[in-house]
Amino acid sequence: MKRHLLRESQGKHMTTTSNNIDASSQGEEVARQNEKHSRSLWEMSESEHFVQFYETDAFLLDSLSGFIDTGLAEGGACIVLATKAHRESLEERLKSHGLDLAAAQTQGDYISLDAAEALSKFMVNGLPDPERFALVFGDMIMRAAEGRHHVRVFGELVALLWADGKRAAAIRLEELWNDLGKLHPFSLFCAYPMHDFGSEVYEAEFTEICNRHSQVAPAWQPLWSPPMMRLLVKPWLASLPVGIARQSCCLAIAHKKP
Repeated sequence: MKRHLLRESQGKHMTTTSNNIDASSQGEEVARQNEKHSRSLWEMSESEHFVQFYETDAFLLDSLSGFIDTGLAEGGACIVLATKAHRESLEERLKSHGLDLAAAQTQGDYISLDAAEALSKFMVNGLPDPERFALVFGDMIMRAAEGRHHVRVFGELVALLWADGKRAAAIRLEELWNDLGKLHPFSLFCAYPMHDFGSEVYEAEFTEICNRHSQVAPAWQPLWSPPMMRLLVKPWLASLPVGIARQSCCLAIAHKKP
């Protein structure tokens, strides 16, 4: 009987140990996958299309300055299509980080354009014209890419359209960016303020926006996190179920920390 109890105890110990090993292995695998994903965010080399939802300008600028800083440090070109306020605040941060902004602009490494002015170059009757869009930004990205590691673009064009009530135009523009990414390799960082999604009326459109991005960052997590925070950034959209559940999850991850 004692031997039976000993064997039973040993069996329980082995089972517990096995379960601990399995759990540990699963945890290590999850960590590896997260690290692989975060590394892909940090060290981009092909076309990517991200979206950052945000509640404050300071939060957006924290995420954006990391995106631009890293791109320039890697020998890439950065194109910023933003409002005057965001461009000025971003440039102040970049200068405080030691960037010689004047030299970067002269060399063509840093290109800054007003978002509203950029929209005027390809909008026709309230909608983005595909040919004009491809001509304007295809040429810009090609020229920026010459002799450089990679091109990164930050764009608030879609956010301006959305805020102006032009929902269909904003979603169409997201699609045109994706089409352009098939012709020219570049990484695109979009951003939307969460106050523009305050009503359930926009749940379907919100999900459409998420669907048109390769990565979605909620309003509590900077997409461009520092190295120690990168494991918190996950491929949110890829793990979401389709349909109504996906819409609910999209809104939940945008507003709340899990």
